[in-house]
Amino acid sequence: MSRVTHEPAAAAQRLAEASRALVTTHRSPDGDALGSELAIAELARGLGTDVTIVNRDPAPAGLLQLPGSEIIHVAAELPENLLTEFDLVVTMECPGLERPGFSGLDRLPILNIDHHLANQQYGELNYVDEESPAVGEMVWRMFTAVNRPPSADAATNMFVALSTDTGDFRYSNATPRAFHAAGEMVASGARPEQVAGWVHEQHSASSIRLLSEALKTLRLTCDGRLAIITVDQDAFRRAGATQSDTEDIVNVPRAIADVRVVAFLKQWTPDAVRVSLRSKDRIDVRSVAVAFGGGGHTNAAGCTIEGNLSTALELLTFRLKELLECDS
Repeated sequence: MSRVTHEPAAAAQRLAEASRALVTTHRSPDGDALGSELAIAELARGLGTDVTIVNRDPAPAGLLQLPGSEIIHVAAELPENLLTEFDLVVTMECPGLERPGFSGLDRLPILNIDHHLANQQYGELNYVDEESPAVGEMVWRMFTAVNRPPSADAATNMFVALSTDTGDFRYSNATPRAFHAAGEMVASGARPEQVAGWVHEQHSASSIRLLSEALKTLRLTCDGRLAIITVDQDAFRRAGATQSDTEDIVNVPRAIADVRVVAFLKQWTPDAVRVSLRSKDRIDVRSVAVAFGGGGHTNAAGCTIEGNLSTALELLTFRLKELLECDS
């Protein structure tokens, strides 16, 4: 039977009931995904539960320095001994069970920890809190609920989760709750200046070359309120870049004064285009992502559109113009 809870203590209790848990998150993991995984691994160990973290895709370059990140395994498939070695799966920041990119996760009981509005509540226990600014903040509340102070490393990882998912506390989810948690994390040993260095000052040369390729395609429409940038397979080859090199590029056009919505389209396979969306104020780009089978938050969302880049661009531009109520 599937249960839903907003209580961190209930999630911590279910974690403690497991002997060995497999923890995973969504494909192309971001700061919230990775920081939350590493923090909950520490909490689980403190509760007597062994943990293995397995992700489908590697971390972006800057986040490889997160404390404890060496314990994260990257694999194309789940461990062969899944059913004999584990008695719980913990999914972090995955509104749907397809998001981790693994088949067969539902062969075990699932503890689903997420803050997305459209979470499908697929777990045995669903710790879902749409008011939380980040899953890392939800894990922080789990530590507090069981009266287990986190180490400085865990506090740092949860600060990474919180700061990245709030856009360095610039998005609309930078609520009093977010700042309160951030203050407590810093008091527990998190170092914001160190986190900022990892997140913003560890770009590869190939990612900067890819940024150059993307900015060459910049288009402004809707009286300058909509910015669109793209990179195709040739751009990836010219830059010598990989999927992980796209991190943060979407935020560059967001800095343009009149821009309210940014779309970044990335085609690294012939038949699918990955889209990242960002917005300012309360403009809900999540609604557009959901229309294409994706999801996210009001100011930061994403989706995948099947087909080539030109088709995806046409479909997406139409939806975004509708959102901004413009014709030009």
